[in-house]
Amino acid sequence: MLANFLIGLREGLEAALVVGILIAYLKKINQGDKTRSIWQGVFAAIALSAALGSFFTISSVHLEGDAEKVVAGTLSFVAAAMITWMVLWLGKKARFLKAELEGSIDRALATGAGSLFALAFFAVGREGLETAIFIWNGAMASEDATLTVFGTFLGIAVSVVAGWLLYRGALKLNLAKFFKYSGIALIVVAAGMFSYAIHEFQEIALIPGDANKLYDISGVIGKESILGSVLKGLFNFTPKPSVIQAIGWTSFIAVVSYFFFKKPKKAAVAA
Repeated sequence: MLANFLIGLREGLEAALVVGILIAYLKKINQGDKTRSIWQGVFAAIALSAALGSFFTISSVHLEGDAEKVVAGTLSFVAAAMITWMVLWLGKKARFLKAELEGSIDRALATGAGSLFALAFFAVGREGLETAIFIWNGAMASEDATLTVFGTFLGIAVSVVAGWLLYRGALKLNLAKFFKYSGIALIVVAAGMFSYAIHEFQEIALIPGDANKLYDISGVIGKESILGSVLKGLFNFTPKPSVIQAIGWTSFIAVVSYFFFKKPKKAAVAA
């Protein structure tokens, strides 16, 4: 639940910040009457995201056997890739996000309300699509799908309140530190999704080595135990990982962490 809460909080806060920047800038340039197009785009994106989430859920009910493993594994790889992209992209672009969005609004105003609608729709829709996939993936991997969904929506609810308070100036939050530390946590979450995807593919022999276990600590931390359930919910922990799963998990964290902490090169100073 905690992992999904963090995902919902981060995705929701990013969307809330985008919407807040768009509306604040429109009011700043005396175009407050155009905010209606922004809100229409936001609600349309939310509706589409909810429809996609429902589609994933309903479709998964009819999956059985190898088909279920293929879909679960594939979407787990997709979810891990999306989290990685989100963490790395925002880590590099957060400083310029406000300026980029304001520039996008200036261009959209020149072409009409439809462009403002599209700007808000695609900005929020991206977060919504990612969240829909994360919820589906978490529900498939978790022993308690209801708790997974609740955790995600709780994170989104908190992010909406935080975003509104930030917009009103009632809440001060060091966004750079928030995105840095939440990014570190999400790298570990994404690594768990990546490892889970490997496991699903190994069970149907699309990836070899399922029988070659690195260790077995199920006698110490049972899959059904409280600790095992917590670790499973946070990191997709398994007490009997295969060697390939362990290599995949470790390599994923090492590679993504390298790019996450890598400092951008300073532009050369002209002589």
